[in-house]
Amino acid sequence: MNVPFFDLSRAAARIAPELDERWRGLLERTAFVGGPEVAEFERAFADYLGTTACAGVANGTDALVLALRALDLAPGDEVIVPAFTFVATASAVVMAGGRPVFADVEAATLNLDAEEVERRRTERTVGVIGVHLYGRPFDVEGVGEVCRRYGLWLVEDAAQAHGASSHGRRVGRFGDLATWSFYPSKNLGAFGDGGAVTGEDRDRVEKVRLLANHGRAEHYHHVVVGTNSRLDGLQAAVLNCRLPRLERDNERRREIACHYHRGLSDLPGIRLLEDPDGALSVYHQMTIRVPGRRHELREFLASRGIGTGVHYPEALHRQPALLPEDGEPPVLPVAEAAGGEVLCLPVFPELEDREVDAVIAEIRAFPGSTGA
Repeated sequence: MNVPFFDLSRAAARIAPELDERWRGLLERTAFVGGPEVAEFERAFADYLGTTACAGVANGTDALVLALRALDLAPGDEVIVPAFTFVATASAVVMAGGRPVFADVEAATLNLDAEEVERRRTERTVGVIGVHLYGRPFDVEGVGEVCRRYGLWLVEDAAQAHGASSHGRRVGRFGDLATWSFYPSKNLGAFGDGGAVTGEDRDRVEKVRLLANHGRAEHYHHVVVGTNSRLDGLQAAVLNCRLPRLERDNERRREIACHYHRGLSDLPGIRLLEDPDGALSVYHQMTIRVPGRRHELREFLASRGIGTGVHYPEALHRQPALLPEDGEPPVLPVAEAAGGEVLCLPVFPELEDREVDAVIAEIRAFPGSTGA
């Protein structure tokens, strides 16, 4: 059986009638940049999170850069980031004029390690970006306590965690700002690029909106130097169709993850990630670790029609674009090991149980898995 790693066509088919109606309205109004669809989504997403304000932007990377600018990041300021995540988390710091300082991650979750945050802090540290990797909330209490102790701001990179929660509160409500991506493969995805910044401080979120619209306070009156990073109406229409379905879609992802856990937990060659205490994950990725044989297993599954992904093959502090100019990169053993071991399995709401069974059966059939 062929099982795709991700199939956006299935999601598109579910919302096609409603989306067609919304897009026809957009065509009639020609409200392609901003407009009522964007305003509706910003209100609905803030309400869903239980936060005060939301500003839609063009993509998740811009969301990070604009959040950092709204927090007044200055040249030379240090920002602690996890070494194991997508490159945008660190490159946004560079683009905003700061210096990323890489911290190792927890072995059980691959999320930012609070003890590492304290260890990497210097007098130049102004803030921390924590990533809810794969839809698992990072240790918001531990990292948050370190931030409070030293007067650091905290940004939640929630690009993979729409709807996840920690101790009964949705992620996006623990930091000074939260940033979101609506890339098509996300739990809440558009049919193109899109992003947002949310927060409790309405003035700070409005500063993001100002910066994203050329720093324009009113037509042709620019009070700061900004950029062009606006969520367009076509993508907001998709998000307005998908947001009411997000809770059920996330529940389906958890069902699929439980299915995988039941089918793979007894295999000594496979390591499963853990959910932090008090966390409710939304499984943006269903990630396993395969020490020493990741590449072999991936090729084996591909030969049997099973799609997989590797997120991510190399820790950020080893990326050529982010190597320090004035010395050797730090030694961060957990992040470095993870890059060679992680393998992401198919997990999306429209995936059928029989497809999950097929993936499990092929992994168990992999020579050396001891599942045969």
